[in-house]
Amino acid sequence: MKETALESVRLLPADSVSELMIHQLRLDGIYTIRNSSYITVNIVLVSTERGVDNVLNVLQKHQPARKNVIVKITPELSVPNGPGIDSILEFQPDSKPYSELKEFLKLYKENVEIHGMICFDFNDFFTLIRGRNVISTVSYEYREDITEALSQLKPAKIQDGDRYLLYFTIDKFDNKEMPNRLVPINDFMETFPDKNIMYWNFRELSPQIVTLFTSTPIE
Repeated sequence: MKETALESVRLLPADSVSELMIHQLRLDGIYTIRNSSYITVNIVLVSTERGVDNVLNVLQKHQPARKNVIVKITPELSVPNGPGIDSILEFQPDSKPYSELKEFLKLYKENVEIHGMICFDFNDFFTLIRGRNVISTVSYEYREDITEALSQLKPAKIQDGDRYLLYFTIDKFDNKEMPNRLVPINDFMETFPDKNIMYWNFRELSPQIVTLFTSTPIE
């Protein structure tokens, strides 16, 4: 099992249900490094009404971070804005929250804590999730031709105002071959509205996977 050790994240539960989820994440190899001196973001999980009432108390009990992010495990919950809350995220109503959370944390690890081949950083990532948003992550594996994976992403609903990160891995970086790999990527990105926030990133890693992260602001 490949582990995801988060160095810059403090993962906090607002209720007992969220605490069990954090425990399950650790069992699945996704965990925060205890006593890390490099905390950039507090991520508070909230699953119940009692947890909503406890969010600010949880933040006050822990050391401040550059950003505080609330993740609603239960979409129906209403989490009000509060002092020090920079982002409130939820998943699609028909999604599996635990699976989506795992993908979100892995995406953060691979794009923020591990430097890719271009200059994508924490500030860029937070631009995608600032405020209130519904987030989703879709990934497909490919072998030689990335076009086959990109074609799987085409049914994704692309609309004005959404924010996107297109992230892919390649098994071996080759300066001569890279321009050919980028042609279908560029063609795919051309299908997005011009006014949308759109980032892309890649790194050398196997298996080869292409991922589309979508963040839809909630009015």
